[in-house]
Amino acid sequence: MNQSEEYTEQKWDELVLRVSKQFKVTADFDFMLFIIGIHERGLGFRHYSRDEKWDLINLGKCTLFESLGYFKKKGSDEQGWPEFDVLRSVNAMTPSLQKHLLKKAMLSYFTSVLN
Repeated sequence: MNQSEEYTEQKWDELVLRVSKQFKVTADFDFMLFIIGIHERGLGFRHYSRDEKWDLINLGKCTLFESLGYFKKKGSDEQGWPEFDVLRSVNAMTPSLQKHLLKKAMLSYFTSVLN
């Protein structure tokens, strides 16, 4: 999917089904952010603590917001975690708008990664 293609719930549902089949789980929004975080961090699949899971979900969000022009990767910290500068704040957005934008960015992200 390219950036100009419109988001639809049908496309979202198809993506969730595809990711569910790929990873043999029932995928949801947070799981998909988690997968993006794992992919971007390059750690692979292993057991993660609860805090690590939330860090990876947050990394997934930051990666997607970067693709939308809200953040810019500025490097990595001493533990190898990517760090981002905020170009445009997402804090003023409603949670539902944030989720909509993230879903739209996920369609693009997974289409490029899974193909």
